[in-house]
Amino acid sequence: MRYSIILISILLFTTGLYSGFKLKVDNSPATISTFGKQPGIAVDKANTIRVVFGQDKEIFYTYSKDEGKTFAIPQRIVNQDKLALGMTRGPQITTTKDFTVIAAAAHTGKIMAYRLKNGDTKWREPVSILKGDTTAKEGFVALAPGKENTVYAVWLDMRLNKKNNIFSATSPDGGKTWSKSTLVYKSPEGSVCPCCRPSITADQKGNVYIMFRNELSGNRDMYLAHSKDGGKSFSSAQKLGKGTWTLKGCPMDGGSIAMDAAGKVGTTWRRENNIYYAEPGAIEQKLGEGRASSLAKTTKGNYLVWQQGDNIMALTPNQLGSQIIGTGIYPRLTALANQKILSVWESKGKIVAMILP
Repeated sequence: MRYSIILISILLFTTGLYSGFKLKVDNSPATISTFGKQPGIAVDKANTIRVVFGQDKEIFYTYSKDEGKTFAIPQRIVNQDKLALGMTRGPQITTTKDFTVIAAAAHTGKIMAYRLKNGDTKWREPVSILKGDTTAKEGFVALAPGKENTVYAVWLDMRLNKKNNIFSATSPDGGKTWSKSTLVYKSPEGSVCPCCRPSITADQKGNVYIMFRNELSGNRDMYLAHSKDGGKSFSSAQKLGKGTWTLKGCPMDGGSIAMDAAGKVGTTWRRENNIYYAEPGAIEQKLGEGRASSLAKTTKGNYLVWQQGDNIMALTPNQLGSQIIGTGIYPRLTALANQKILSVWESKGKIVAMILP
């Protein structure tokens, strides 16, 4: 009898029929995993919420099919040697028409891609985004979906004189195969800021935008590169905002970029101890003090979250000012099909989530 119960439990877990975590109804954060670090989040066309996070060398995944009311018990995907985790490092996730794709960087210099056909429960064999190269040793990577099953990846790469510059690659088939690594930006001073994760967003027309923190003349400012041909080539990178940040060290804070349905791009990032929102070519807007900001753009307006000390702050179109929504670090945002916004973050060794008001 005991073994029958164990077998049934395993079957329920592997088929995703058992939901072990529920979001609260009182507009407060709810635990979706009792362990984990550095969560990433995405939503597919069926409005399934998909969350990835790390724990030591392991990568875990959970999902919700009811707009975040319940989440499945986290599934262990793989043990990845020297997994890059912490300080905005960690596995990244995105979804395409037919697939969910996770990219995880390691301090070995590899970036592995894991793919799941939407509706299935078994992850496919991983592939290396960099093919035979081991040049992503800082462990920073970001993903974005394009048309159909196209996926774009961007990362910090040390193949040029062992200095960090910005490289990208494209997968046309949901992460199964990847193009040759493409140089997006080479710093005239040798290296971009070496410890800030780049960000990426894309649309269905082949527009790809990549944001990264540069290091020029002692300044650590955010720059934006644009591709109009699906990541084959990129424009010269342009500085974001009018101010500048002179800094000798690395802030380890890459910000976030998003695009709305009309193709309007917005960015959020840290300068000194403040969080800003900026659109390309426009003056930046100061939002408040903090770090590790994330952005989602909807027809209602911009939603932003960031970390301020031990607090997670949120600014929504319905609010005159930012509000505390919980405690923790590294908040991320995604928009659901009904325009609701879900945030996830790390809090005291747990992964928590909340629908923003």
